Parts: sequence; C-alpha cells; structure tokens
Amino acid sequence: MEPKNYAIVLYMNDEKTAMVKDWIRDLAPVCGSDYCMGTEPHITISAIIADDEEKVKEEAEKLSGILKKGEIKVGVIGAFNPFVLFLSPVVDSYLIESSQKANDHMLRVSEIGNKGRYIPGNWVPHMAVAMKLNKEGLNKGFARLSDIFTPFCAEIDKMALIKWEEDDPYQELAVYDLK
Repeated sequence: MEPKNYAIVLYMNDEKTAMVKDWIRDLAPVCGSDYCMGTEPHITISAIIADDEEKVKEEAEKLSGILKKGEIKVGVIGAFNPFVLFLSPVVDSYLIESSQKANDHMLRVSEIGNKGRYIPGNWVPHMAVAMKLNKEGLNKGFARLSDIFTPFCAEIDKMALIKWEEDDPYQELAVYDLK
C-alpha cells in the first residue's frame, strides 16, 4: 500500500467558523480562487505520512481524548507569498502543547509529512482563507481581507483527522469533540 498524507486539525466553535466562512466567501471572487470554500476553517497541528489508515485512525481517536478545548486569539493577516492568504493566531502554550501532543502521538504510527512544516519549532500556525493564488489574486485578497478582518478570540472545540490526495485534497475522516 502506498503511503497517504494525513493531518490533525483544530476546529473553532460554530459561531467563529461561520464568521470565517463568510470572509472566505467574500474573498473568493476577489482573489480568483474558491479553493478554501471546500474546507472547514482550521489550524493544522500535525501533518503525517502513513501507509496504514486504520492505525492512523486509532491513534487519532486516542489523541482526541488527550487534546483539550482551548481559546485562540487570531489577530494577524499573513501570506505565504504568492500562493496563500491566511489568518494567524497568537502562538501560545495552548497551541504549542496541542501541536507537540499531536505530533508525539501521530508519529507513533507514521512519519513526518509535508516536508516537516508542521512539526514543533518549524511550524507557522495559520488558518488559510484563500489558496492557489497568483500574485495579483494575493494582492487583491489581502486588500479585501484588510477591509473586513477584525481580530477575534475563538474556542477550539473539535479536532479532526484529514486525509488529502491530489484529486481529493480535503477528506474529513473523523471529527472529535474535545473536552
């Protein structure tokens, strides 16, 4: 079996998720990309590669009992030039500990994925709101997001296991409520 790409992501409470989805819908025509409209707003805390999906699911379920609800403070607009426009939370002990726990657990049944971009110490926490952009789309999107964005706090209340493949980049395999 060929290894697949997986991620552990954090989801916000419904109210803040709806707010960010509204921003994504607003940005899509301005940026010229609706890619983010097909995903839940999320913060990826671990990206892995594994060839045994059942082991990955089992470990993710165990992890869901360890990770806790928490609050994030989102106050920054950022870009991975020129392809991604994102919102960035304050990097605090909640996010650092969540990322460390996720990586510690998931790497028991997998290998580091996404070129190591989501391992502690090499990770830029972010919530993509527009992706697959060109320079013009990024500039227009940044200008629009600057007009509509206001900093906010949100409760993280769910964790999800995501699988992505070239032809199906955001497959939600499981969603867990955090306690």
